[in-house]
Amino acid sequence: MIELHIHLEGSVRPRTLLELAKEQGAYMPTYDEKALERYLRVPNCCTDLAEYLKRFDLAFTVLQEKKAIRRAVYELVKDLDDQGVLYAEIRMIPQYHTLRGLSQSQVVEAAIAGINRGVEDSRRIRANLILCTVRGADEKDNFATIVEAMEYLRKGVAGMDLVGDEAGFPTEMYVEQFQVLNQEGIPFCVHAGEKAGPDSIRLAINNGALRIGHGIHAIEDPDLVELIKERRIALEICPTSNLQTGVVTDIKEHPIKKYYDAGVRVTVGTDDMVVCDTTLRKEYTLLHNAFGWTREDFKKMNQYAIDAAFLPSMEKERLRYLLEEIYNG
Repeated sequence: MIELHIHLEGSVRPRTLLELAKEQGAYMPTYDEKALERYLRVPNCCTDLAEYLKRFDLAFTVLQEKKAIRRAVYELVKDLDDQGVLYAEIRMIPQYHTLRGLSQSQVVEAAIAGINRGVEDSRRIRANLILCTVRGADEKDNFATIVEAMEYLRKGVAGMDLVGDEAGFPTEMYVEQFQVLNQEGIPFCVHAGEKAGPDSIRLAINNGALRIGHGIHAIEDPDLVELIKERRIALEICPTSNLQTGVVTDIKEHPIKKYYDAGVRVTVGTDDMVVCDTTLRKEYTLLHNAFGWTREDFKKMNQYAIDAAFLPSMEKERLRYLLEEIYNG
């Protein structure tokens, strides 16, 4: 399995959050592990996106030290390996981990160290970071993140993403960022079409985005769907998350089926493994039950994910070989 859309901050083990909070003397709403698990999990469906996003605050509270960041990333890589994930691109927001004095460079270095150790101690997973800039954040902080992507590209960082409040801070505000990424040869994706309409997606694609996070509202514009197909743009779909944020109210009405049937390069992600209480296998089961999709369908989606991964061609060939081994074994 290939995981292209997972956020570190929504996938930290609850026990780890508690242990780090106790070490650091940091606040947690409860110090009972089971109660914390329940607190972290978002119900179906949230009243608004803010209710969903507040679950991340606990991770940002404790992931302000290099040791804590290394541990959280290491454990996530191990957890994904245990689930059978062959390759993961783990998103993180470096600027949100600098509240107690770390530089963005120190944050990224700690995360890469966590990935490297996690890969060494795992069976066969490989992983990289996707560094995120944030809609509505200070411009200098966003561009500092881009500098880190330039520094660590292909050295633990695979590419970049733009995340955050799409409705309040429209995609058109970030065209300058996209221009810099294109000039520097940094591959990027954009969270778009989740809370805003098709134009947000089209603008991201026309400015160089190779993948779209969510992309739910593209279905409202047939010409845009054709553009996505023509450009071989991958849509990173996270079904459980889409239900929880209220973007989709019924899994059987999720546009993922229409996209897939139309030949759009659909990939499946978890978004936030702990906050959404999900895994890739759970997502596959959800989609199987809704649409009757088979192993062959999920194999095809994983092939799409390999094609869309921000990796050199030789690494993609390795993943294709392993995928064939798994699905034909």
